Amino acid sequence: MDLTRVKNLRLLLTAHFAVISWLAALLVASGAGESSLLLPVLIFFCTLVAFVFVDLTERFELKSFVAAIAMTLATGAAIGQYAYCLFVNESEPGRLMAVAGLLVYPEAVLFLQRKNLRIFEQLAIFLLLEMIVAALVNTNILFGLLLAPIMLLWVSALFLFSRYSTLVKIDPSIEVQHPRLAEILFKRMVKSVLGENKKQPLVTSTFNASTDVQSSRTMRRSLQSIPIGVGALVFASLFFYLVPRLGNNNYGGAMGVQSAIGLPERMTFGNVAKMLENPAPVMRVTFQNESGSPVQLQTPPYLRASLFDYYGRSSNSMQGSSRVSKGEWYSTYSLTPTKLGGKRYAPGRSNAARESEQKELQRLRSHGRDALEVQFELRPEFKEVMFTVPPIFAPRQKQELDLSYDRQLMLLQPDSLNQEQGKAVSYKVLSAGFQKGGQTAVTPTLEPSDGTIIRLLANFRDFRQADIFRQEILDKSNIDQNSKIRIAREFERYLAFSGEFSYTLDLRAPTDSDLDPVEDFMINQRAGHCQYFATAMVCLLRQSGIPSRLVIGYRPSEFNTLGNYFTVRQKDAHAWVEAYFTREQLANSIYRDQLTDDEHYWVRFDPTPPPDGELSIREQDGQAIDFAEKLWQEYVVEGQNLAADSGIYDPVSDSDSQYGEMARQIRDFIQNLRSGNLFSKFGFAWPIAILTMIVGCIALLIWQAFVFLPKIAPRWALRLGIVKNEMDLEHPFYSKCLKVLTRLGIQRSQSSTPAEFTDSAKEVLEEKGQSVEGSVDFLTSLYYRLRFGKQETMTSTEQSEVGSQLSRVEKAVEQARKS
Repeated sequence: MDLTRVKNLRLLLTAHFAVISWLAALLVASGAGESSLLLPVLIFFCTLVAFVFVDLTERFELKSFVAAIAMTLATGAAIGQYAYCLFVNESEPGRLMAVAGLLVYPEAVLFLQRKNLRIFEQLAIFLLLEMIVAALVNTNILFGLLLAPIMLLWVSALFLFSRYSTLVKIDPSIEVQHPRLAEILFKRMVKSVLGENKKQPLVTSTFNASTDVQSSRTMRRSLQSIPIGVGALVFASLFFYLVPRLGNNNYGGAMGVQSAIGLPERMTFGNVAKMLENPAPVMRVTFQNESGSPVQLQTPPYLRASLFDYYGRSSNSMQGSSRVSKGEWYSTYSLTPTKLGGKRYAPGRSNAARESEQKELQRLRSHGRDALEVQFELRPEFKEVMFTVPPIFAPRQKQELDLSYDRQLMLLQPDSLNQEQGKAVSYKVLSAGFQKGGQTAVTPTLEPSDGTIIRLLANFRDFRQADIFRQEILDKSNIDQNSKIRIAREFERYLAFSGEFSYTLDLRAPTDSDLDPVEDFMINQRAGHCQYFATAMVCLLRQSGIPSRLVIGYRPSEFNTLGNYFTVRQKDAHAWVEAYFTREQLANSIYRDQLTDDEHYWVRFDPTPPPDGELSIREQDGQAIDFAEKLWQEYVVEGQNLAADSGIYDPVSDSDSQYGEMARQIRDFIQNLRSGNLFSKFGFAWPIAILTMIVGCIALLIWQAFVFLPKIAPRWALRLGIVKNEMDLEHPFYSKCLKVLTRLGIQRSQSSTPAEFTDSAKEVLEEKGQSVEGSVDFLTSLYYRLRFGKQETMTSTEQSEVGSQLSRVEKAVEQARKS
């Protein structure tokens, strides 16, 4: 057996497993979080070192006992990491990385060992398990892009592994390791004893594996892998589509605060700074009019997430003995929500509640408000905080997520998140917060209670330096200091556009450690990010007797023109101010055109200077890739557009025609397929039917290839072995003679002529006590005459003689095999 070919086959199979391990580790990393990028880096360097020094040059390898110790240590490290993330750090990304490490670390140890059949089998098992983990944690389009090359590599590795295992069964000695020095001494001894130019026999009776078995590049097996590859891709796609995602729910809520469903409890300057430096995508937001057409806003929208009303002091009124430090905001609000549609819309509220909402919406429209439908598509790791654009109402269509809306706080929260872990959340609201193509700064509200007003005036009374600074601003201006709305607008203008303050994320230590950070910002630093500016304005407003609060959310500026949506990133996190005014206080201000017939309003102020001039909507970079990922999420991962009531079948499913019925049936079929009801309804019959159909289709394709390929592409058919070569087709008797001799291990080499092969075959048979001299000579001479002579056909006498001579050769071979 050609050991060089065997080594090349082993190297190629190792390379296949190495590349698959890279891609699988990359998929796990993309699904489990940035911390797991260690896995693909680790396996890349381990496989590279192993391929060069273990497999190619054979200079290094882990012995079995050392590998067992390393495997135990690797498993223990992964289990320890999982326990740490479970009980100490409570990090779900860390737990996912530990589970993946439980597979990747042993893979690295296996790659560093000398490859044999057992090592290859273990690598295959670990890699298959790693692919399952990758499918469970991965939701992005990267999985779909890498699925095809991974499956093709798997199919190719399957054929290589099959060849290698066949060779090991034929000759187990190919896996026996010989010391390198002993091998060199043995070769030198053979050379000195036998000589360098000893003539080799033309035929040998020992088994010689065919080059097709040893070779790693044959067109035949490459084409045969096509139906298996297609089947593997179909199976992997269905597996990825139907399996539920484990998800990752501990990345942190809005503004980087770890939070449960609802509002985060605290917000610090450090948290916001980290968010503003993070370009990770959070969600996509689409604005449409009531007819479903996309709407292009004139300015970036404010997407509301949470409210904060208490700053920087401990309080006995707060929960238990919890304390709030300097530079921290705390929320003392409790939601008093009312239902906003959802699955329980009709049973709980009947038609009266719906009619009440419609009247309220029509009232706002009569005052020039535009009603836009806003769709939020939150990524799985950010789905625990709901966003809104107040004032909002229930959308036209019901949706799966039950939503509750607090009209006083203008906050939105889900009643329950009964969604699969790892799945994104998509919901719609109908917002009347727009006018003339822009978002209004004034929102009507209910009258706050006296306790709320007192709370919104607290915290900053003893900021004496800030109060002096506040009075200096008012003294420099020429405004009427009896007009609270003008005072508020002056504070906003001064902080944002006076030129004395600047926006920066490069924060320095406080100049005066005795002052609160925000007071030091106003007096000394005068450079910071949005939370500094918003907190400073709340301080100035409350010291002026104007109730105000801090609002956090996002203000995106990247617009995807292909999908007509805003891409919201962590760096778009923003903080702004809301102040409370009555209708009388706003009647003669610039906000009078935005007023309705309500008596109480919240007015939005944004005192943060734009980082790079005026903030405007710009076209998203790389929008084609982002739009492709959106389609991947909707139609593959989530199946929203294939399963939801507002899916792609709506244009025809609303019709009573046969097309509408067919669309509804398709939609029900996909829903049942994803939920598993389809399989439970038919028991084992349905999976068996699918399997039978797949096997039947593959068999039909193979049969058709055997039938039609020789007619369409005879050369390809010849290479694939579907038809025999021209010599065998014209002279089948000689081909049969060669096959009979092959049973005894006698094969014709490519360099020997038929006459030389005949002489060598007779010698081998005579050594075993069988004589076929006349028979083999007759068949060989007849072949020469038909092949190279003028006579192309055999006579009737020759045909009968051929049969008898072949029978004689076959009997001789059988007798020789028994002896």
